[in-house]
Formats: sequence, structure tokens, C-alpha cells
Amino acid sequence: MTSVSNLPAIDAVADNDLFYVRDASDPTTPDKKATAAQLRPTGAKITNYLRYQANITIPTMAAGAEADGTLSITGAQVNDNVVFNLAVAIPTNIAILGVVVTATDRVKVICARFSSGHDESAYDSSLG
Repeated sequence: MTSVSNLPAIDAVADNDLFYVRDASDPTTPDKKATAAQLRPTGAKITNYLRYQANITIPTMAAGAEADGTLSITGAQVNDNVVFNLAVAIPTNIAILGVVVTATDRVKVICARFSSGHDESAYDSSLG
């Protein structure tokens, strides 16, 4: 059996790289290999995974207006994919239109108000 701890590390994963897998469902011949494509769904980019949970301030908005909330997330890079969810119910008539990393460590949350105005408030967010 291969000793994984004795193998050298690689700098970055490429699509044609093979990964050693110990197949627990096959105790007779557990040493197997897998491609990067087998380890992730088609189109998914797995590099770093950051999780952030704290308050986000949704800015004051009049009806029909858009405004941006900003989060400082250490390690976020431009072109990273972002998944954003509020940990509490979203305020009435507010929509999250998009979330994007605009600069290193800076994530912009684009908000809109559909009816009567909204006063600035902090809400618990979960970003991951």
C-alpha cells in the first residue's frame, strides 16, 4: 500500500492530475486513483473555501433604490465565487441582487428596496 505521507506535494491541481484514493468499499484492492474531474462536479472550481459569519449593515434605501453593503473577508480574491445567505429572515421588501468580490478582502452585497423606505440596520449574515 502506498504511504501517502511519503509522497511529495504538488503546487497546484490541474485537470489531468491523478489522486490516490483508498477505497474503503474494496478492502481487497483498496489502492485506487481518481482524476480531478471525479472529485468535483463539472464546472465547479474548488480552490479555497472561506466561511464568514458576522453582521452586515444593509444601508438606508428609499423605495425603488439600490445600495451596497460591504464585508471585509480576509482571503477573498477578485473572481472568487461567493455564496451569500442571511442567517435571519430578510427584511420586508429587500432583495439581495448580487454578491461580488470587488477587491482583495472586500465583498460587495448589492441590495434593493421594492416599496417603502428602509432605515440602516445590521443583520446576521452567513457567507460561505
